[in-house]
Amino acid sequence: MAERVFRLPDLGEGLEEAEISSWLVVEGDEVALNQPLVEVETAKAVVEIPSPFAGRVVSLHAAEGSTLRVGEPLITVSMVGEDVAGVAGPSSPAAVAATPAVRALAKRLGVDLSGVSGMGPDGRVTREDVETAAAAGSALISEDVEVVRISPVRRAIAENLIKVVREVPQVTTWRTVECSALEAFRAELGVSPLPVVVRALAEVIGEHPWLNGSYLAERGEIHLYRRVHAGVATDTERGLVVPVVRDVGAMGIGQIADEIGRLATAAREGVLAPSDMAGGTITVTNTGSYGSEAGTPILNPPQGAILALGVIEPRALVADGEVVARPACTMSLTFDHRLLDGATAGRAFGTLVALLEDPVRLTGLPR
Repeated sequence: MAERVFRLPDLGEGLEEAEISSWLVVEGDEVALNQPLVEVETAKAVVEIPSPFAGRVVSLHAAEGSTLRVGEPLITVSMVGEDVAGVAGPSSPAAVAATPAVRALAKRLGVDLSGVSGMGPDGRVTREDVETAAAAGSALISEDVEVVRISPVRRAIAENLIKVVREVPQVTTWRTVECSALEAFRAELGVSPLPVVVRALAEVIGEHPWLNGSYLAERGEIHLYRRVHAGVATDTERGLVVPVVRDVGAMGIGQIADEIGRLATAAREGVLAPSDMAGGTITVTNTGSYGSEAGTPILNPPQGAILALGVIEPRALVADGEVVARPACTMSLTFDHRLLDGATAGRAFGTLVALLEDPVRLTGLPR
């Protein structure tokens, strides 16, 4: 029998290991070339690994939840046309009939498919069967404690935040922004405020390049980046990830909105490539998307600044000596004080606010 052992491939970005999140095949399955075999979770993303050849699955070399290093055996496949003795196929009584997507759902919900009665055609287990089993079987480990395993993504987030707070002197400053012009402009374009702010930020960096830099102490250098690659903080079920919209200074607001949407969808579906999160020079986070008025965002090294956009809502502001209700928000800028002095950061922040409040300059941005 011609068998091939497929080992965990190099996933790039210096990643040396991955956790088996969900097998998408079982022993005995026939697999096609480039068919997804498994979901693995790294410190940066959840990635599907496709089969490099066609054949029948002989054995899976790692259990779900286990960690493999790059180069370790992942799966053994018998090549097309070869019999594999002693391997149970999908029709075996030991196997449960379910699609890879349903098996992945069962893994996420903690459902053992061997105990689920399938209500689909020929007894196949459906998504509804898995969800029903999960609802019936969900319970706390004790009456008042639920134990949740720390995922690689959550562990990486925690370790990075601790390192940043410990090593980088961060300062946060706030500004109130009158948003009448911003709201009118973004409504005209049919986009959220976020892509407008991202494009405006790129414009401001042209005047204040130190906002788009890094303080690299280990190299004794400061890097000022000529292009703006904006990380956009995105909330997902697996935790916070920061995909990067590349070269926003060369894009219109509509293009930026489309790219933010594409990356956010990929992030929430767990299919971001490691390259989608690499190379950011500054980050923007929209805390207003979940109703927050303001926040103190933590830097995403080696970047030197992160901008937070709070919720836009009517506020009492003073205009021409009178108190009036106007749409407004609080923006906060956290910056690396080794790179930016307070006055330098404050001037850049003031330029951004002035642009966002000026209908003429705002509507002059590339659309």
